[in-house]
Amino acid sequence: MIVCSCMIITDQDIEAALIDVLNRPDAPIPTPGIVFRHLSKRMNCCGCAPVAVETIYDKVGELERRGLIAATVSATARSKLLEFNAWRDRLRGKERAAAACDSSPEATREIA
Repeated sequence: MIVCSCMIITDQDIEAALIDVLNRPDAPIPTPGIVFRHLSKRMNCCGCAPVAVETIYDKVGELERRGLIAATVSATARSKLLEFNAWRDRLRGKERAAAACDSSPEATREIA
């Protein structure tokens, strides 16, 4: 499956990068930025970020089940990715609330 159409990154590319990154002694939290840099790529439009995070989260669990990464690394990565998802959801909620305020009838009257 293609995760990033701008840079042509597949879920298999992400899996290979995760195996390399998470088996380092000083393994960082596998964010999309870490994975993309490992692949010598950069996010272009960032439209793939939510799919990349979800793919990374799923792949970390899958790699743990297959014994390709340590369970402790997987648990740490999973908790950090969940924190990131919660932060992203809070941010989206604030953006939706701001957009709703901007489209309220009062705001429309003030503009006119």
